[in-house]
Amino acid sequence: MHKIDIYGFADRELCAGCEGHCGGGDCKPGAKQTTSKLIGELKALLTEQDFPGEVTFYEASEENIGRHEDVKKILSVADLAPAIVLDGKLLFLGGFSPRGLLDEICKRVKTNGQE
Repeated sequence: MHKIDIYGFADRELCAGCEGHCGGGDCKPGAKQTTSKLIGELKALLTEQDFPGEVTFYEASEENIGRHEDVKKILSVADLAPAIVLDGKLLFLGGFSPRGLLDEICKRVKTNGQE
């Protein structure tokens, strides 16, 4: 089972308008949603895909970011939340679309032969 940890601020609004990093021309500049709403959408997509994993959200407090050394190093010097960790490895920083993040997670899992 895969573990996805997200360190951020639940009520912070993030850019959520780009699917697949604007590659498909679906960019909607200014489309913002709260981190908690984006995580809820990600969890729903993971369930739909029968992805073998779980998502845990941690508010980006000093205590919580201390759980992961790379996250601590980055978030203690720059405001790049949310930080997304897949199976213990830092995967992504900043705003995301749930579908784009799911695609990236699936790609990384497949690349590492951990399906």
